[in-house]
Amino acid sequence: MRGVAAYNMHEPSLLVYMLGDDDPSKCSARKLLRFDMLKRVSRVPYRTVLLDPYSSIPLLNSDAVECPSITLVDCSWVNAYRVFARLRALKRRRLPLLLAANPINYAKVAKLSSVEALAAACYILGYEHLAYQLLAKFKWGSTFMTLNHQLLEEYRRAEGIDDIVRIEHEYSLAEASPMD
Repeated sequence: MRGVAAYNMHEPSLLVYMLGDDDPSKCSARKLLRFDMLKRVSRVPYRTVLLDPYSSIPLLNSDAVECPSITLVDCSWVNAYRVFARLRALKRRRLPLLLAANPINYAKVAKLSSVEALAAACYILGYEHLAYQLLAKFKWGSTFMTLNHQLLEEYRRAEGIDDIVRIEHEYSLAEASPMD
């Protein structure tokens, strides 16, 4: 069985709430906007899966049920805590721990660029083809999949929060804080 998302009729909309406080030349969300792969929003929709690194609830494949959209917030890590504290959304989910492949934070745990975060979410929710399409726009995109493929597969198959936590511990990633 491919998971819950395999049975969804429609793919979710991919949204970005941008604050514009990153270097525009290094902003992966801006590049995805130029390729028309994301839609920019002026506020976070309440009925979305909001990728929130401060949420205690990890993203699960079952979150794909009634998932009209996936929203990522593009902001500087320096301002992230303050920004996420004021946002409202029904489903706030943190990504399970993964390794970054982007040139700025290569091999750092949980320091994902916007495209890496969005691709990981798509993969876990069962939209693997979307993950690959997003990453294909970046020279280092395939490296993200190389570094994390086995983890992403296990996260995609996880049946609950306990499974995610177990996987993170098995890969010795749980000791690393998302904000290190």
